[in-house]
Amino acid sequence: MSPFSSRLVVNALGIVPGAPVVSLRAGAGTCLAVVNDGAACLSMLADVLAGHVAAVAGQVMVDGRDVTGLPAGRRPCAVVGWRDPLFAHMTVAANLAFGLRARGMESQAVAARVRAILALLGLDGLEHARPARLEPEQALRVMIGRALVFEPPVLVLEDPFTPLPPVSRAAMRRLVARLVRARGLCVVLLTRAREDALLLGDTVAYMAGMEIMQQGTALDLFERPACDRVATGFGHANSLTVRVARVEEDVARAHLPGGLPVEAMAAPGVVADRLATLCIRPDRIAVLFPTRAGIVADDPDAPPLLEATLTDLRQMGDHVLLRFRLANGEELLARRPPTPALQRVMPGQVALLAWQPGQAIAFPFRGEMG
Repeated sequence: MSPFSSRLVVNALGIVPGAPVVSLRAGAGTCLAVVNDGAACLSMLADVLAGHVAAVAGQVMVDGRDVTGLPAGRRPCAVVGWRDPLFAHMTVAANLAFGLRARGMESQAVAARVRAILALLGLDGLEHARPARLEPEQALRVMIGRALVFEPPVLVLEDPFTPLPPVSRAAMRRLVARLVRARGLCVVLLTRAREDALLLGDTVAYMAGMEIMQQGTALDLFERPACDRVATGFGHANSLTVRVARVEEDVARAHLPGGLPVEAMAAPGVVADRLATLCIRPDRIAVLFPTRAGIVADDPDAPPLLEATLTDLRQMGDHVLLRFRLANGEELLARRPPTPALQRVMPGQVALLAWQPGQAIAFPFRGEMG
């Protein structure tokens, strides 16, 4: 099957009565990362995909086959997560073999498949160990192996890396990426960690509550967010409520409370004399600490300058995170490279903030959307 074909298609899947339906699409040999801050929401989605809980409505299609009505044991979607731990009284090899033996596979075939999975997942030498002796990373490898012995076309990973230390987390991301490529798996990564989604996801779906807000590449979600909830929840953008004065050539000229002028690209539905939500990512804000008072832009085409006071500065290693308070009391986060000039900056200093209109997006204010 082509890696660009749709191996998993979720059509208008009803997970919770009354909640928005879920639609997703993922290809063979790819990873779809679904990001949601709520562990319970991810668990509910995993249970419905796996067949542990019946869908309220909609379809789950795998390789063109409708599997919505199939029970968990017969569905070609295997789920791995910490809610389903290893059998504590069994060895690693026995954990891997259990499901195969329960389905009546011949002993020699079971042993051969278990050996292959042990080698594939770097578990050689641990076949006789019991789960209590395993490190969390090793336990996760066994849990993945317990699913892979059935050679499922779709593997659903439910928040798998959360309990792992950073080194193990990185190792498991590499392992999953290798499995996707080498075995042509369709992996659905359900995660609360944006970093995991960015590093593994060929496509990313951002989910707020039980609603899929947007699915696309990470670049799509960063640069072309579908709404303010994607911009702030996935892109970690600042959010400002503004009143639009006018819209000219797709640029919204607006004002913050107190009359401070700002500009942004206007999303569909943004009109003059209405409220809007302006979203600007911290890394898109230019910061100037003037050496003398009274500096103003003398270029009429330059973006508006916002005077702000630095309230906090944090060295984050590869960047510096700066928190500013505007004259109207609102706060903005800016992210800048760790330059020598910033080492001399202290809270309390006055700065000028600006951004090009194309770096920000104004969305219709949800309180005014009909």
